[in-house]
Amino acid sequence: MAEAEEDSNTWAYLPDHIIVKVFSFLNLQDKFQASFVCKTWNDCFHYPILWSDFVFIIQDENENQASRHRKCLEMHGAHLKHVLMKVDQSKPLCRKVACDILHGVADLPDKTLSSIKIDFTGENPFFYAGAEFVQSLKKLFGSNPENLKISAHSLVNVDLSGMPVAFDDEVLNLLSQNHPLLESLNILNKVLVCKVSSECILNLVKKCRKLKKLFVFHCSMSDDTVVALAEDHRTPLDELGISCRREEKYGVDLSSEAWQQLMTKLPSLKVMLSFDHTCPLHRVSQIMKPEIPVHVLNLQTFTMIYEEVNQAASFYRNTLEVAVLQTRNSPELGRALVNLARHCSHLHTLIVYCVLKKEVVDEILSLRPKMKEDGTYILKWKPQAEPWYVGIEEGD
Repeated sequence: MAEAEEDSNTWAYLPDHIIVKVFSFLNLQDKFQASFVCKTWNDCFHYPILWSDFVFIIQDENENQASRHRKCLEMHGAHLKHVLMKVDQSKPLCRKVACDILHGVADLPDKTLSSIKIDFTGENPFFYAGAEFVQSLKKLFGSNPENLKISAHSLVNVDLSGMPVAFDDEVLNLLSQNHPLLESLNILNKVLVCKVSSECILNLVKKCRKLKKLFVFHCSMSDDTVVALAEDHRTPLDELGISCRREEKYGVDLSSEAWQQLMTKLPSLKVMLSFDHTCPLHRVSQIMKPEIPVHVLNLQTFTMIYEEVNQAASFYRNTLEVAVLQTRNSPELGRALVNLARHCSHLHTLIVYCVLKKEVVDEILSLRPKMKEDGTYILKWKPQAEPWYVGIEEGD
């Protein structure tokens, strides 16, 4: 009797749903090791729910790790719905394994994949353009549309912002052609040159009428695309992210008329507008327009941008929530930041990557006490070793 009671208290007698819940917190290696405890745990290891959200961590040039990933895909690929891939791009074997996985997912006859995000880690190899990943994405998105069952295979969320790879029109044309249920797309990566044309993005917007979030480079946008987003009989766009870089030297502005038409149709739209250090400074004030409902503004130019900050305070006083500046300090900048804090009533996050005057910091935080309470700021008045952490003042 005592022996039977002891048996009933072993780990093997835990309810399956508890074991599955515990497994859901473990990485693949730990889950794999735990599956050897007993047959019950091994059965739980193969529950489809554990493979719905999956992270492929491809960081080591290890054939055993590569083999495990391939075996995992072979056994559970049909259950994958939301996939995150972390790939060390500096290692040839890691790149090969990642591309093999993408090809394997593409070849699954009954895949249920709806979301994919790919992040590169490690150093970018010299003169590396990621051509093999471009080909793998083309295959994943459906290079053979006649064999693609839209209802079963349509991707919903695609985030390629972590891949410094030069995507071309063909990649996104395949995506829009074969995945019309797409709801979210982010291609704001760190590649030096954007090869995606405005015609390609217009085509994508017209075909993917359920888009709720779109993040692209300004050079890939056009008035026609802005107007297309305002068309009837499509899901309202919630977020639009636009990043401006070196291409704006010869770029064309999006017109106030197009923005006004979009805002009339979508009064709740939130726009993230970003400028990096390669964007010609004179283009910043030209691209910023009062008709744009900017909620997040990134001015990471490393230059004197106090006039642009004042412009933002005037244009976006009713919408701006987050401002990030990478700039140089000056008395004019201090006054502009105080002006921003005073007039932008919805501003809850202010990140400034330069050392300010203490009285400027004090005044900003007195104008935005909730910002100080929540710790959603970087405002320094003394030099400090980087990295600077959000919500920690000098001397805290």
